[in-house]
Amino acid sequence: MTSADHQKEPTLLLIHPIGVGLSSRFWDRFIQRWHRKSPNTELLAPDLIGCGNAPYSTAPLSPNDWAQPLVTLLKQRNAGPVVLVTQGSSLPIALALMQQAPESVSGLVAISPPGWRVLQEPFPIERSQRLWRWLFQGPIGNIFYRYARRRSFLQSFSKKNLFADADAVDEEWLETLRQGSRAMETRWAVYSFLAGFWRRDWEPQLTQLSLPLLVVFGRSATGIGRSRNWDDVDQRLATYRQKLPAAAIETIPGRNVLPYESTEACVQCVSAWLKDHRELRSSGVEHAPTGHR
Repeated sequence: MTSADHQKEPTLLLIHPIGVGLSSRFWDRFIQRWHRKSPNTELLAPDLIGCGNAPYSTAPLSPNDWAQPLVTLLKQRNAGPVVLVTQGSSLPIALALMQQAPESVSGLVAISPPGWRVLQEPFPIERSQRLWRWLFQGPIGNIFYRYARRRSFLQSFSKKNLFADADAVDEEWLETLRQGSRAMETRWAVYSFLAGFWRRDWEPQLTQLSLPLLVVFGRSATGIGRSRNWDDVDQRLATYRQKLPAAAIETIPGRNVLPYESTEACVQCVSAWLKDHRELRSSGVEHAPTGHR
């Protein structure tokens, strides 16, 4: 690839998932592999509110709350639209961002998105508020987070729900989660997610997207929690293809954390899609390689 080709590559804004110990560090392997291939691509990987080094909030957080600092980042950057890359249930954060600043986005990549029923089925706000007030805000919430950040729990949960290969739950993964969950204040972002404040009917916004869209599933993808019994990977693929006929929908090896477990295949998949969509490429603006935190 020529230097001119590199200059035309779009900037990617990587939106990490919300979970115990998760932050922008989730994208470390993806960023490293991408820059070995395309060192001049600008990759933005900010910490979401309540995660990593970002400010904390003790109030419940919604996708709009998480999206707002990302909108500010893009407007301050003032260097043209970016391609959003989401992992798992961070997809609604990208949709909220596009609602707030549609001019800042040129495309969307949804890696391991939730099953369609999860995205479509609203969660009663009154139930979220009760969970927050009576469970997560009180002593039980404090005790549960201390339990959930234990190495044994993180290892077991990852093997049962996130990785196709149990041996891929390595020391790097567990140590990253341990460091990311050391601050008890990180529990508020996790509890905002668990209480369901991100849940609403996202189908209208998702199906009405006119931007280029790539959806990537692991061939061993499963739901998590109650959604495990709602659909298998074949049903999920069929539903997404029916609901999003204009989208590119691909599968690669792995389960639910593809940028980490199947980094090479994930980078290749996203990169190939970008090459097929020249209109996503920046208009000659050169960006220095970076992995912003």
